[in-house]
Amino acid sequence: MSKIFCLGELLVDMVGTDKKDLKEGKVFEKNAGGAPANVCAAASMLGAETYFMGQVGDDNFGEYLIDKLKALNVDTSMITRGGNTSMAFVSVDENGERDFTFLRDSDEKYDFRNIKTNMVRKEDIIHFGSATGLLEGNLKKTYINFFYFAQENKTFCSFDPNYRDTLLPENNLSRYKRECTTFIKKCDLVKMSEDELFILTDTRDVIEGARILNDIGARVVVITMGKNGSYLSMKNQAEIIPTIPIKQVDATGAGDAFMGGVLYQLSQMEDIKKLPFEKWKEIIRFANVVGGLTTTKYGAMEGIPTLEEVNALLNK
Repeated sequence: MSKIFCLGELLVDMVGTDKKDLKEGKVFEKNAGGAPANVCAAASMLGAETYFMGQVGDDNFGEYLIDKLKALNVDTSMITRGGNTSMAFVSVDENGERDFTFLRDSDEKYDFRNIKTNMVRKEDIIHFGSATGLLEGNLKKTYINFFYFAQENKTFCSFDPNYRDTLLPENNLSRYKRECTTFIKKCDLVKMSEDELFILTDTRDVIEGARILNDIGARVVVITMGKNGSYLSMKNQAEIIPTIPIKQVDATGAGDAFMGGVLYQLSQMEDIKKLPFEKWKEIIRFANVVGGLTTTKYGAMEGIPTLEEVNALLNK
């Protein structure tokens, strides 16, 4: 069985619960969040052995976040403390759509020397998915160094750009796209939303965009499309994998839970770099349900379903 390692931000999500935008909203609920932490938590909740690497503040919020991951059986031994815990304020309107504002501090200071690389085996999985991982700061250096280590070690790598326009100034978009391409070229699995695909490939066509990512070098590409399911693309095969209709309450963390569902499935298999298209279809069908169920509750980690809940819906 493969271990899963996730690097990036672990932060506090302050989620608006009065269905108003950030300007008008007054009622917020504190939840644990951060894209790679959500992925790690989802995979762990389903039964995988997971490790999170990142930095939280030397404050009560940091204590809360570490306790949250420990409660979900995530290994937190490579988490460091310092500064103030990063925070994200998230509004969810009546249609379940989100708006973000970030207050960033501790997560950007995580140092590569805190990663116990001797624990990572060739058969393990490293997930590079972070809204802040490619922003300037020490975390970016750590992100790139760990990626180089993964390539030298020939470890299975997945990548999710987790694009947030509120974090990335317009004039930095071209650089961000170039840096994402560096990961796309070398990763075994690339997952992104339709909007992220359109930004990174400059096309509004999912089929064409996925093909571009395959041609760049990504072996397996998955584009999440909400209620329309997910588009799975490999070099010579592609197909839309439908999902099950679910009443959405909060879309926060749905893509991360989806990714956690994919990585959990992969962690239970052997020779994951050689899986055929038909096996990938089963994996994505499972992950669609994981992501969908997460939207039925408020909070990215609070909404993560159990393996029993996922299987029960799949078997209906």
